[in-house]
Amino acid sequence: MKKQRVPGPGRVWAECREKIRHIRLRGEVEAYADGQLTGAHRMQVAAHIACCWACSGSLQLLRLIKASLRHSPQRTPPSLASARVRRFAQDLSAPTGRDRPSG
Repeated sequence: MKKQRVPGPGRVWAECREKIRHIRLRGEVEAYADGQLTGAHRMQVAAHIACCWACSGSLQLLRLIKASLRHSPQRTPPSLASARVRRFAQDLSAPTGRDRPSG
């Protein structure tokens, strides 16, 4: 049976500090992606993203979503007037006389 090594108190404290730092900075990834951070805080978040696979993955996903939204065609709802014209055209081209508007 192999003896398991227990990490020393310094290592445990470093891991706890990193976890606390991760929790605190994880919410800043969205602001970083939007370019809302400046100065030292931006550099701090960038350093965290560089060494944290979860946050770097979140940042990559946010960037992909933003790029997709930027390059998607603008879709506007059809106007009421165009819907009425389309319906009128359909009524005119209806094969039976019963569906045709009188007038």
